[in-house]
Amino acid sequence: MAIEPRAGTVICVVCRGEAEVRATAECNWCDQRFHLNQRNDVEAQDCGDVWIDEQYLALQFACAGCLSGDAAGSRGAAPGRNAAPPTGPRAPAIRQRRYKRRA
Repeated sequence: MAIEPRAGTVICVVCRGEAEVRATAECNWCDQRFHLNQRNDVEAQDCGDVWIDEQYLALQFACAGCLSGDAAGSRGAAPGRNAAPPTGPRAPAIRQRRYKRRA
């Protein structure tokens, strides 16, 4: 039996609960919506994380499923947490740095 959300709401991919669209974010890896509190002054549920990507200077959003490695094409954990780089078909291309040895 499929869960049908009300108008203006979506179903969270992590907890399967109903959430208002404005209280969610879209995962950059699985493209699904999840609960994400976007305000510091309001208590709300978080089913994922957001951080600033230092390489691209952009916000990165990831659901708890992708962060834990449960989803296909998962990425490990957020950068800055001693995590492995993203892997899978949806992961961004990572350019290896090559340094020349100085004589």
